[in-house]
Amino acid sequence: MSARTISEELFEKLCSTGGLGCARIPETTEKTADYRVSLGSLTLITEVKQLNPNDEDKKLAEVWGTPQSPGALAPSDRVQGLLEEAYPQVKRSSEGKWPTMIVVYNNSGDWNWIDTFTVAKAMFGSYGIVLGLQPNRTIAVAGQGYLGQRKVTKDTFRALSVVGVLKRVRADAVGLDCYHNPFAHVPVEPTLLVDLADAQYIHPNPHEKGFVPWEPRKIET
Repeated sequence: MSARTISEELFEKLCSTGGLGCARIPETTEKTADYRVSLGSLTLITEVKQLNPNDEDKKLAEVWGTPQSPGALAPSDRVQGLLEEAYPQVKRSSEGKWPTMIVVYNNSGDWNWIDTFTVAKAMFGSYGIVLGLQPNRTIAVAGQGYLGQRKVTKDTFRALSVVGVLKRVRADAVGLDCYHNPFAHVPVEPTLLVDLADAQYIHPNPHEKGFVPWEPRKIET
């Protein structure tokens, strides 16, 4: 069995604190998910991934907090890469029967903060505006929404139920924000995640035509 990553240790701590069953899925020759999490009568297949420092992060670590420090970045492309890597694992372990969650954790520096915009862009694509030529030959905004580089759509990634963002809320405490997939084949009822998640979000129709807001709606439970 491979050694636990920082994110896996933190996730196990989160489940233990919430009194939730978190059973490790035995490793096989094929890559599978990490855990079966018990939420009452529900089994949630979960894979935990983390952003690790790359060469650019190591350079930024030297200047972070100094006058030469750049602003914080939204590592949406890197998070999307983690979703691509984890998706076959949770899909295989779910066997089409159980809901799934991919958990991501930032282990690469404060400048790579994984917030709501980061996750929404990683799931649904780049956000932008659509310009149109009007009859009077002027250009006006004809729409706005998620455009290219889509990952989670009505035709793709439908075995994914939830994306979770693992975070340290204090030195001795861990939290989780959950982003539901509106297209999931096996969705998770938000009330079942209350013992696991600090906050839950869903974008009801991120690829609707017209003027689509970027921000997912917070779910009140």
